[in-house]
Amino acid sequence: MDTRKIRSEFLRIKGLGYLPNVKSDTNDGGAGNTFEAHLGVEENNRRDPDFENFEVKTKKLFLKSTSPVSLFTKSPTFPEGGDDYMRQNWGVPDSNYPDVLCFRTSLFANRWSIVYRTSKIKVEVDRKSERVYLVKADLDENVLDRTIYWSFDDIHSGAKKLENLFLVDAMVKEIDGKQHFNYVNATAYLDYVGNTDFIDLLEQGVIQYDNRLGVHGAGTKHEGMPHNHGGGFRIHKKNVQQLYRIVLEM
Repeated sequence: MDTRKIRSEFLRIKGLGYLPNVKSDTNDGGAGNTFEAHLGVEENNRRDPDFENFEVKTKKLFLKSTSPVSLFTKSPTFPEGGDDYMRQNWGVPDSNYPDVLCFRTSLFANRWSIVYRTSKIKVEVDRKSERVYLVKADLDENVLDRTIYWSFDDIHSGAKKLENLFLVDAMVKEIDGKQHFNYVNATAYLDYVGNTDFIDLLEQGVIQYDNRLGVHGAGTKHEGMPHNHGGGFRIHKKNVQQLYRIVLEM
C-alpha cells in the first residue's frame, strides 16, 4: 500500500490551519465532514473506503477526551427495523421532548451495562449460531429479551471497508461564533487482521456497540423528531492498532 498520496494530502490540509465547519455546529460529524470536503471526498455512507483505499476517520481532541473511534455503523440483521425495536421497547422519554423515546448507551460483551437504572444489557457472541446478540435482563440478570442480533456475515460486511484506516486528530476552536478545525496529527493503519480477530476483540470487550437513538435538538430543521445517529461498532484509539499489522505515524 502506497501511503504517499494520502500523506501529502493530509500535510496540505494541515497547512491550511483552522478551517470552518462545513456543517452546522450541532452536527457531531462536522470535523470529519470538513476534512473529507478538503480531501475531495463526497459525503456518503457507502460500504467502500473513502480515499485511495483508505477509510478516513477524524477524532476531535479535547482535554480528557475518552470517546472511542467509530469503525462502522450497522443496523441489526434481525428483526427488520431493529433500531426502531430498541427505541420502542428499551427507550426512555427524552428530557426535552418527552413524546420521543431515546436509547443511548454503550454495550460490551465482557460485562453487563446498567441502562437507565432499570435493566442490564450486554453483547453476546454466539459462535455456534454465528450471531452477535443484544441481551436485555433485569437488574438481577434474569434475561428478558434476546431478540436482536447481527449475523457474523453482516458484521464482516460492515468491517470490509476497514482494510486500511487513516485516523486524523483535529483541534477545535470557535472563531467568529463558528467551529473551526485544525488537523494536526494522522496515523495510517495498514493490513487489517481479519474477521476472526474482529469477533475476538468484540467478545473481549475491546470493541463495543453504541446505540445512538436520539432526537433532533432545538434550532435544527427537524427539531423534536426522532433521530437515528447510527448504532455502531467502536473502539478506543489506543486499541485501534490491535486491528492492524502495520501502523505508520504521519
